[in-house]
Amino acid sequence: MAGGAAVALVVGAGGVVTAAGGPEKAWEKVTGKQEAHESLHEFAHEHQHLNKHSQALSVIMEKLDNGGEAIGGPNQELYGDQAFPRTAVAPAQVAQNRSAFIATTKNGKGGPPGLGQWTLQGNLTGTVPAPVTYTGNASQVSGRATAVVIDPNGKTAYIGSAGGGVWKTDDITATTPSWRSVSDSLPSQAIGSLTLANGVLYAGTGEANGSSDNEAGMGLFKSTDGGGSWSEVTGFHADSVGRSIGSIAVDPTDANHLLVGTMVGRHGSSSVIGGRMTPPGVAPMGLYESTDGGASWKQVINEPQDAVDGSSANGNDFFRGGVTKVEFDPNDPKVTYASVSDYGLYRRAAGESSYTRVYSVNNPGAVQNSSANRVEFDATSLGGKTRIYLGDSTRFNGTAGLLRTDDAQASTVSWTDLSSSSKSSPGYDSYNFCQGQCYYDMAVSTPKGQPNTVVLSGSMNYDELFNAHQPSNGRAIIRSTNSGASFTDMTNDVANNGLHPDQHGFAFFPNDPNKWVATDDGGVTVESGPFVDKSADCNTRGLNATDLANCKRWLSAIPTSNKEVNGGLQTLQFQSVSLQNGIVQGGTQDNGTWESDYPGGWAETVGGDGGNSAINPSNSNIRFHTYYNPQMDVNFHGSSATGWDWISDPLLASGEASSFYMPVESDKTAPGTVYVGLQHIWRTTDNGGAQGSLDQHCNELTGDFSTTCGDFTALGGANGDLSGTVYGSDNAGAGNYVVSVAHAQRKTNILWAATRRGRLFISTNANAKVASSVQFTRLDQTAGGDKLPTRFISGISLDPANPYHAIVSYSGYSAYAAGGHVYDVTYNPSTKKITAKDISGDLGDQPILAVQRDWRTGAIYVGTDFGVLALAPGGTSWAATSGMPQVAVYGLTLDDSGKRLYAATHGRGVYENRIN
Repeated sequence: MAGGAAVALVVGAGGVVTAAGGPEKAWEKVTGKQEAHESLHEFAHEHQHLNKHSQALSVIMEKLDNGGEAIGGPNQELYGDQAFPRTAVAPAQVAQNRSAFIATTKNGKGGPPGLGQWTLQGNLTGTVPAPVTYTGNASQVSGRATAVVIDPNGKTAYIGSAGGGVWKTDDITATTPSWRSVSDSLPSQAIGSLTLANGVLYAGTGEANGSSDNEAGMGLFKSTDGGGSWSEVTGFHADSVGRSIGSIAVDPTDANHLLVGTMVGRHGSSSVIGGRMTPPGVAPMGLYESTDGGASWKQVINEPQDAVDGSSANGNDFFRGGVTKVEFDPNDPKVTYASVSDYGLYRRAAGESSYTRVYSVNNPGAVQNSSANRVEFDATSLGGKTRIYLGDSTRFNGTAGLLRTDDAQASTVSWTDLSSSSKSSPGYDSYNFCQGQCYYDMAVSTPKGQPNTVVLSGSMNYDELFNAHQPSNGRAIIRSTNSGASFTDMTNDVANNGLHPDQHGFAFFPNDPNKWVATDDGGVTVESGPFVDKSADCNTRGLNATDLANCKRWLSAIPTSNKEVNGGLQTLQFQSVSLQNGIVQGGTQDNGTWESDYPGGWAETVGGDGGNSAINPSNSNIRFHTYYNPQMDVNFHGSSATGWDWISDPLLASGEASSFYMPVESDKTAPGTVYVGLQHIWRTTDNGGAQGSLDQHCNELTGDFSTTCGDFTALGGANGDLSGTVYGSDNAGAGNYVVSVAHAQRKTNILWAATRRGRLFISTNANAKVASSVQFTRLDQTAGGDKLPTRFISGISLDPANPYHAIVSYSGYSAYAAGGHVYDVTYNPSTKKITAKDISGDLGDQPILAVQRDWRTGAIYVGTDFGVLALAPGGTSWAATSGMPQVAVYGLTLDDSGKRLYAATHGRGVYENRIN
């Protein structure tokens, strides 16, 4: 979120960015609609009695700002980069991109001579040290898991992930389950739903959670051999491409009878194709039915939906009309139910041909509720009648509540409100259970044969978690055994092992209502009873009478075990990696920044959203990581999880626009000098400031924030705004910020930079002592030879032997803005012009996400939406490389020796290739 604050916040075992001041602020930056940020200092002084609970103050601030990322986010930004100069990517370009990649695989596999096989870096355990968790207990995470099904044998389990596809274990009950990927052949690794019926596994692509990071899909697929092979349910292709599949149901009496619900999709077949702007020509959302095993389909629920506003930043089409869940009645499969966002619950009775709404949300179909309303339900049998538990995210003036009917087949269905806004009522237990972001994380589940038990999944209750007097353990999942009248808190077990925030998928074990698998932004957890009374813990929390009574009730039956089973589940979504002295450091979406040299191996040493990073070239114990927006920490203590100091005050105070993940470059010719890109390029020459002061005043866990944190200064003065009109009127303004910075490895003063809309610059005095005296020369309009495109510049690889020579890569589509995707560029300092040669060869119209040239051999490597391609020295035909699954590669980093190449994948961890 899930998809993912004025200041970056680092809490917990990863946490999705959900602050109203977070991704929305990022999108304001993209559109130039910048608002003032609250400083970390202001927040610290306003909340002096917070229970930090071993969390970075930044993350606490993010979480308590509480909102959502339905509007903007990192992948929304990347989508806009690829769509430019248009606002949406058409399905034709999505198909062309994949076809172009497949075509390159026919040129041979393995790449240039000397290139080895890709091997997975050692982040198998997914360790999150104690200081980075909510509970102070070490944990394990993987990337966001969206769906789960358990085989009737009670052992085999499948999970769907946001960007890493479908994974399988033969024994989810094992001490350490062994996971393996079973979906590498699918055209989309974004999974929205899984269903297992009669030995057939169905996978709906496209994540149906409503954040800006949820990718739309490429169809419905099935496997009859446990994921060994897949085939597309081709009859549903046109109805599902560009949408997300939220639910799949199979008639228990007729395997050819299928019901599938579709929802709005944020992106396309990979993390950067498609987008928040719904592609043109997609089918309407709703409920679809097939009676012939998927050969043909009919839309049976099609309520009015939001129209796409192409002039807006995000299309303004949200969740109205999307089907979140569909079920066959447990007492009579001729009766079916479907929940529809912004409308309610629909039923088709036996013998009827159409659906009727049997529960209505407040103001059904209201456009103003489209971005907030979601309805979820689950049906069970009670004394021969059908009981339904139903969650409505806007039941109480925009706040979530739980309802129940004990006769869903009645001619007029009667509903009972189970929630209450009064803290003194047991109904408060289920009030606001998904914490204002139900569109992203909301589930209602009841186990078969236990109609009085219901479990609600949602967000973490941060107001209670970070309160100095905690009335709960966070209430990420709550459980009732008295038909929803009251609930207990499932967040922590008896050993204080806690859940990750933002719950998505849920499945009870067959025939065991006291054990289930929950999936969330941090992966997969098995929770189990017997349930233990820990209400005595409330006595030491300093609670008032009402909160004490609630606390005792909530903690009166908590799980015996919360067991994370993420070891080996390789689904982390990395942005990039930085290297030094064999140390690998990388940021992940929603799961913080990771270090390879943490005692015991790879570990997440700081949470929140992990962006780009850097390591001091002369002292590898000095490290930098970024959150989202211009927000950065320094750590003078290597991989220490308690050493991160905030250094971003000057960046935020500038009010300048930036990428969601701003570019970072450590200067190898001047250790301690670090450059970051906003509208200006900003520089620190002493690692962000004096260590003593930063450690004392600006530490994320212990600082008093009584002084300015960070000493970045803008390069170039008034002429340093590389997006400004001083360098031309084309695409000028806050939406054209710096996206790439590259400093020469061996020659001081030489720095290249690029902006989002294709401006390319060089500075020949970047290390000038007076920051305002640094000068820049714009290059893209001076090209001799091939003209450079006006598109997003995704990478610059500088020649270490000649800092005036670079390989420059471009995202976007040639169909939308002419030109290739990879260029060989040389600057002439005498004429202040460049020569450029398009070396795209047979790449086709593939947006390139990253580039590196091995300057020892001349081979070039590029990251694409589907993997890494390579160009042999002097060649024109690109070839696929071996050993990596089909996955988007956001970052490529070559070590100083030129012998190790690292790929940061968005959904399958970090891969390494050793070059001979």
